[in-house]
Amino acid sequence: MAVRFLLPKIGQALFVVWASYTVAFLLIHALPGDPILAALAVRGGDATSTDPEVLAELRARYGLDGPAWQQYLTGFFGIFRGDLGVSIATGIPVSETILRVAGPTAALAVFALVVGFLIALVFTVWAYIARPGWMRNLVLQIPPLGIAIPAFLTGLVLITVFSFGLGWFPASGATGFSSVVLPGITLALPTAAVFFQVFSAAVFDAGASPFVFTANAKGLSQTTVVFRHVLRNAMLPAITIIGLQIGYLAGGTAVVETVFSRDGIGRLMVDAVLARDINVLLGIVVVVATVYAVVTLIVDALYGVIDPRTRTRLIGSKGGRR
Repeated sequence: MAVRFLLPKIGQALFVVWASYTVAFLLIHALPGDPILAALAVRGGDATSTDPEVLAELRARYGLDGPAWQQYLTGFFGIFRGDLGVSIATGIPVSETILRVAGPTAALAVFALVVGFLIALVFTVWAYIARPGWMRNLVLQIPPLGIAIPAFLTGLVLITVFSFGLGWFPASGATGFSSVVLPGITLALPTAAVFFQVFSAAVFDAGASPFVFTANAKGLSQTTVVFRHVLRNAMLPAITIIGLQIGYLAGGTAVVETVFSRDGIGRLMVDAVLARDINVLLGIVVVVATVYAVVTLIVDALYGVIDPRTRTRLIGSKGGRR
């Protein structure tokens, strides 16, 4: 039964990677002009006087010498070999280029996810137990500000106060834990806002359930009711959106890593756009889509552990066929 449950999920994960690569490939190759000439022009070369034989050699080196369908198939099947092509700007394999900056971005994303989840948890519990009603309504209005305020503005304020003003954290770079704090908080605020929207709705829905009424009737303390009954039953919706948050963080790092002059996949993507390095762009799309698909697949696979109701349905279905 577990295999039958996971096979469609694996198929969905593969479809996400294929669709992301296909859409990105079509959009990039729909742009006017020759990518090699464009990259040379960005680098300051005289593209109009480039020798045709040199251009042909460059196209062959970077996998851009065949028709579009051949480039598409070669690039797509190269994904399964870990071959994402060669960077037009640097001549270094794209996989090595992305791997070099994946660590700082992963550290930033994990920090933002953990901090964002904790912020959402604190505000959700605060809103649930807040009395009187106007206090609860006030608390409910605070977390959405994380989405309303642009990330670059938050980053600039944090740099001004905690780097230039207090000198507690570095304003740029990706060395040591201290360099993760400010950009991580910048990303964590909108992440917390999304978690809060889903988490708070689930908590208030669980709080109105009969089992919570029964727990209160038994005279259990509010702490026990909140953490053992309400939060436990409301945790699943918040966990299931982690995959969506991974997709957001991949895009959000482009702004944050640029503001904080921090090496990472987001900043690499910005540099690739400016340099018209289409191979790096496609490689980043594939990597981000793969991470998103794998995280979503893991969360789906853990449904039986996270949600007892899913485990019961699986066992019941298995027993019903006997």
